[in-house]
Amino acid sequence: MPSIAFLWGKSNALHNTKQYSELLIFLDKHLKNITPKNEKDSLDVADLYYNQFQGHYYTGNYLESIKSANKGIPYCGNATSKRAKHNKGVLLYKRAYGESGMDFAKRAQVSMKTALEYLSEDYDLSLDYLVDAYVFLSSQAAYHGNLAEAKRNIRLANKTYQNNKEYLDKARKDGYEIVLAYREAYVFYKLAKTKKDSLEFVKIINKLNKLKALPTFNKHQEVYYTTAMNHVGDWYISHKHDSLLTPKDMEAGSYYLDKSIDFVENKKYKGDLITFKYNKCKALTLANDLQKAEGLIVELLDSMATNDYRRSFFLAQKALIKAKLKQKDSALYIFHRVIEQIHSDTTALAKDYSNFKPSKTYGEARLIRRVTEKLEKFYNDDPEVKKTISNLYRIALIQFENSYAKTKFNPNQNELLRRIFHGTLLVSQDVSDTQNSSASNLLGRVETIMNQMTWQRFYQNRFTNKLPKLDSLKFRHFNLRTLLTSAKKEDNIRKQDSLQELIDTHVAFSNKKFPNLELLSSKKFEIETLQKNLKDDELVLKYFILDTNIAIFSITSVDITWELRTWTDSEIQLGETLINSIRNQKYDAKTAALLGKKLLPTIDSKFTKIIINPDGELYRIPFEILQQQNQFLTKNHEIRYTSNLRFIHLENSTQADTKGILAIYAPNYPETEVAFATRNNASFLKGAKKEAKVISKLFPSETYIGDHISKKYFLDTAPKAGILHLAMHAEINNEEPGLSRLLFNKNSQTDDDLYLEEFYALQLQADLAVLSACNTGLGKESAGRNLESFQRAFTFSGVPATVVSLWEVPDQSTSEIMESFYTYLKDGNTKSKALQKAKLNYLKKHKGTKLEQPYYWTGFILYGDESSISIPATSHTIWYVLIVVLIVFTVVIFRKRLQYNSIS
Repeated sequence: MPSIAFLWGKSNALHNTKQYSELLIFLDKHLKNITPKNEKDSLDVADLYYNQFQGHYYTGNYLESIKSANKGIPYCGNATSKRAKHNKGVLLYKRAYGESGMDFAKRAQVSMKTALEYLSEDYDLSLDYLVDAYVFLSSQAAYHGNLAEAKRNIRLANKTYQNNKEYLDKARKDGYEIVLAYREAYVFYKLAKTKKDSLEFVKIINKLNKLKALPTFNKHQEVYYTTAMNHVGDWYISHKHDSLLTPKDMEAGSYYLDKSIDFVENKKYKGDLITFKYNKCKALTLANDLQKAEGLIVELLDSMATNDYRRSFFLAQKALIKAKLKQKDSALYIFHRVIEQIHSDTTALAKDYSNFKPSKTYGEARLIRRVTEKLEKFYNDDPEVKKTISNLYRIALIQFENSYAKTKFNPNQNELLRRIFHGTLLVSQDVSDTQNSSASNLLGRVETIMNQMTWQRFYQNRFTNKLPKLDSLKFRHFNLRTLLTSAKKEDNIRKQDSLQELIDTHVAFSNKKFPNLELLSSKKFEIETLQKNLKDDELVLKYFILDTNIAIFSITSVDITWELRTWTDSEIQLGETLINSIRNQKYDAKTAALLGKKLLPTIDSKFTKIIINPDGELYRIPFEILQQQNQFLTKNHEIRYTSNLRFIHLENSTQADTKGILAIYAPNYPETEVAFATRNNASFLKGAKKEAKVISKLFPSETYIGDHISKKYFLDTAPKAGILHLAMHAEINNEEPGLSRLLFNKNSQTDDDLYLEEFYALQLQADLAVLSACNTGLGKESAGRNLESFQRAFTFSGVPATVVSLWEVPDQSTSEIMESFYTYLKDGNTKSKALQKAKLNYLKKHKGTKLEQPYYWTGFILYGDESSISIPATSHTIWYVLIVVLIVFTVVIFRKRLQYNSIS
């Protein structure tokens, strides 16, 4: 048996000369018989598996390459030495590329992020891999539509390069400066939409032109330059809808596309000529130069291999040209071939696509959606084509589910999913299919895609509060979030990137140390489960804003129906008018009635409880004051809200083992004129102090009032509380939601505020958080059109129910409503019933005065779980019980003695 050193040297020689077939034969023969005797031997064996990976990868066998990486990783041991860390990092890095080749996007992302934990800047051999790992993550994020993450990883790649420029410039023939400039161009090519984005894109292209003009520009860099030119040309003709393209866009696009093709064809630069010409074909099609476009696409398809991954896109372009040429039969035939190309099974694709098997390529979900768009445009009056369109929307969702990276849901994914969802509903509406089991299935799948990460964070934080072993990890996570808040306040992008990287690493470590945390949100959401838990008097209204429509789903314990209504700028303005009338204390009942007709389906009187799941701008509207039959909706209905359907009912396993007390926080603020006090700035809150004292008598409580109340007090005490009540000021930052804050003590000279960013590191066990402050239910829209608000932050921290405000609530009326709310809670009412009674009680008390305006009483709304509050036993309660027991015991003894005496 040859020595490990000999095998190492021989395999390296074969690898370096790219003799991959011989390399694989050689390693297959010897690897199974190797037994390393020490750490050096083990790491040499890891290198052998690295070489085997390379052999499989470069011969196109991605699955076997992944297996090779997995076999090599254990030989790195605990990865304590620099070489061991490097080897493990490289094998993980390589595995990510293998997984990406298999279209396992999520696995590839996890592998590459794990690789970053082992690749270090203090080991020169790791530097090249480290920079490219960031480039990989940036490209993957860009492909899946996450602009912020793509830009962050490119910045980290640039930072690592600049810190180690001298070494890296020698290590790579192509030079990282032009590689990274090209990668930046790729990010903007994929995601640039705004004018600001386009200006940044132009800057990058100008930078590439300057780099090309340098005498150091070489043949290894040509491919980056030509590809970037083609990207920018394609961007000009693709970043807008076809109907919005201008002659200027077309001219600029054609210029850059022709330039990239000329460099490859005439100046012999490197570049993917087939892709470059495909993009040129798109430009010719848009310009209606159809004969040229058809000739070019036929030429390109003839030159491609039948298994080329791009073939489906090229066929779709050919079908579009045929449709524009009014060759309907040819167009329909080729559009069907597009789906055949995507279909990943060996069995023939059925005409109705009933046996469609999705691929792992996310771009093909977009492609199917585009095919439906073209069929709708050209052949929507054909009944048979309409059936095809219906089937295409069905498989578009299947393709999306199978290919999107199951990470943080981003705006591009949200836009595509909503288009697929909207199209599916429109088609179903055309065939009067608005009340069926398929609606339940469709809604459940969309809900799962949009909210899976939110569910995971809630259940993990709810669960981890019970794990003492995680205390040190929780403390570290909170400190990192605090530092990130400071970096955001300073607008220090580089520091933000570094801290976010540390947070990502910390989360990965926590999940590795406690793997069961990943399982807490693994279940899919099903509407049938929701319906089983709904009571007969409960109605759920789920809203989706979809282009110029709004979809309204009505869900009861036995039924699910839906309808599409018009939702344009006129309806949006109606909502703005209502909100402004409330805030100006001039409630417009007519507008409320009109908006009620737009947003509310016919509601049977048996449904006394309504659960609202808003979307987009609807989060700002208090449904309680919408008018039905000249009455406020809240008059006859208990109303609560939810940010997603799963949070309507929470699994029992998340409930706290023991009920904590009510913790009340009412800090001191500078004296101000009480009549004008609202809870949005650092002014004195007289009502908050009274509110705190009153509700503290209703429940076993700890009250934190005065100058000494601080952020630290909250952090030390809040995780133990069963109910959290914050009677204080809040400030909302709509530009940077992470900088929204709760103000603890403005008499202090230091920054003692608790920022929304920091909440994402908290784990709380409270069953209810009452945020008796301003605007705590508002914030900036997230990717799924939820709001990044304090309500959402408390939910992420593990709190299943929150009471929040929709505007700058007045101090005194807030105090009245809160006192009533807690009184009704103590009486055993559910949270939604208690809040309804508190509002109606206030309205009755102030009827006929200016205080009956909705501004004063309807600003607070309930999100999440509505169950009544369990009151823990207090020390007083225990003494009362003991006294009663003692009295009973005394009476029993006394009677027995009487009986004994009477017998005697």
